Amino acid sequence: MCELMGLSFAEPVAAKFLIHEFATRDVENADGWGLAWYPDHSLALVKEELTWRKSDYSQFLEGYQRIKAQIYLAHVRHKSTGGEPTHADTHPFGREYAGRDYCFAHNGTLPEFQKLPLGRFMPIGGTDSERIFCFLLDAIALGQRGMDVETDWRWLHGTLAELNQQGTLNCLLSDGRRLFGYRDVTGWKGLALRKIRFHGQEERHFEDATMEIAVAGDSTNHGSVLATRPLSNTGWHELKLGELVVLERGRLAFSSHGAS
Repeated sequence: MCELMGLSFAEPVAAKFLIHEFATRDVENADGWGLAWYPDHSLALVKEELTWRKSDYSQFLEGYQRIKAQIYLAHVRHKSTGGEPTHADTHPFGREYAGRDYCFAHNGTLPEFQKLPLGRFMPIGGTDSERIFCFLLDAIALGQRGMDVETDWRWLHGTLAELNQQGTLNCLLSDGRRLFGYRDVTGWKGLALRKIRFHGQEERHFEDATMEIAVAGDSTNHGSVLATRPLSNTGWHELKLGELVVLERGRLAFSSHGAS
């Protein structure tokens, strides 16, 4: 099935230390991959309806040293709706609203997603994920929500919880300033949080049976990682069922269920 990963840091970090290792899991998710990041307030997005290992894009990204950002979203896909894999159906999805580039990735299935009402934001592909994204943006626009304050975050949690009643839903959303992560209320698949702090100049290592990650940084930077499955044996905390977290500049700014 699909896997999600999101990063939020206080200062920009290079992407390849984590994205490459995460994407080795695409054997289980062979219908596409995507990587989105915010070089500044605008969104950069690369995605393909191929596995990571078969992509010329991925080979370029692995060796490219100039990609740095505070926020990243990554997704590898095993399709549950639609026909043959297409670029249009590959996550993440991006849209502009009110001068901000929004980005969204989802795993799960809403069987009756076509009943979700739409307005100004329309899907390009045929997935439940993109329709959910358009539905959310329409609701944000209708409510003239800036997504900058806790009342808006609580509204988002309530809206996602209502959608979750229609099926399975884990998702990541960003407006370029914050990273929002929501875990399915039934516990389907998962979403885990890992906080990273540096002490002086150091290199941090994370590994499990399939990967090894080295994160170099200094005491001026810190961050958080959200992933469907933990990327190491220690330091990860599963989000509570139905929990929404908001990460801002690498720190936990809000949890619908209290501190994670």
